Amino acid sequence: MRKTWLIVNIDSGSYDATACDRVGDALAAKGWPCDRVVQFPQDDLPDRAMLEREGVDTIAIYTGDGTINSLASALEGWAGELLVLPGGTLNLLSKKLHGDRSVEDIVADLDGARTVRPPVIRGGGITALVGVIVGPTTVWGEVREQARHLDVSALVETVPNAVSETFGDDSVRLAGAEQGYPALNLTPLEDRIFVQGFLTDNAAQVLSHGFAWLGGDFRNGPHDDLGHHGEVAIEGSGEIGMLYDGERGEIVSGTKFTPGTLDLGLLATDTA
Repeated sequence: MRKTWLIVNIDSGSYDATACDRVGDALAAKGWPCDRVVQFPQDDLPDRAMLEREGVDTIAIYTGDGTINSLASALEGWAGELLVLPGGTLNLLSKKLHGDRSVEDIVADLDGARTVRPPVIRGGGITALVGVIVGPTTVWGEVREQARHLDVSALVETVPNAVSETFGDDSVRLAGAEQGYPALNLTPLEDRIFVQGFLTDNAAQVLSHGFAWLGGDFRNGPHDDLGHHGEVAIEGSGEIGMLYDGERGEIVSGTKFTPGTLDLGLLATDTA
């Protein structure tokens, strides 16, 4: 029997104690009882040394993409396996590994799960498993969080600011390219990075872009496909906003991003 720990994020806006209990029950019924439940951030995320010392074989993590990113990045080189479950708002990594399915459906298919080491993007001091967005329009990420928490008073200030930044003069571009965009979306593929440039040339596109953020998947906004690249360098002015797997950060002009492979096994049940 494998030794499994479960990680949940009790500070997440989507946290539900009852749902977390159901996750543990589903794993136990499958023969994967959880020896310990880590309640992040009340409990620290485990590191590789701790897991090796405790003889843990599998970490099941039921959180959003940002917490998954922090854990996976820290555990690179660990011989165990990570089971990503949809416990956040977008659950983009879970969808890549399992399709758009419930925890119960994913756990039911664990007998046939395969171990994968997914492509990632590295650069600017981060590793991204889902993708990176750079540019002024990353402020829409703050709008989305406030909308999710129904923070109307904050939205009154943030939405005009987002529109102003979107229509502003600042733009980002691929090094050597002439055309700039309010934001560039970088997606990790095998040995390549796929780049999209978001379009906000008029009010209709700004609204479409904003609704894409608020609706969940920011990649659904109007965009140009800029092809596949073995390496990309981002140019812009001043500090450039960045979102990686939903986490906020900043980079400077000239920052390079390269494709790579995560040195950690993730369980995947989507056979499509």
